[in-house]
Amino acid sequence: MRELLCSPCLDHPITAETKILNTNEIVRQVCQYFELEVNKVLGPARYKELVEARHILSYVLYSDRHLTLSYANIGFMLNQRDHSTVVHAVRKINDFLEFDMDYRQKLKDVYLNVYGTLKYYPQWAI
Repeated sequence: MRELLCSPCLDHPITAETKILNTNEIVRQVCQYFELEVNKVLGPARYKELVEARHILSYVLYSDRHLTLSYANIGFMLNQRDHSTVVHAVRKINDFLEFDMDYRQKLKDVYLNVYGTLKYYPQWAI
């Protein structure tokens, strides 16, 4: 447990448990956030909802400090996709985060769903 401050008012502490997750748990949590089945997200289909979930999943896995996965490792996890697919996904998410405030909020919500805190959310995007 660690102490955080309530973000709307910043005057009283709240406590949040920090989770360290393995890759399967992260995949499951991201799929749960998007209300999609794991096998569909990891499958070959290219529907917009699946691609968005897959891109965000790639980003979360790549940015997780405890896992330190390479692009190739993440690609292999995502149904043996090429590492360049993961590079594209991470760059695309970074581009969205730079300009799109709604997308930043969506990614924050994903991080809160996966980890229960924004501790692992990229600090430059806050």
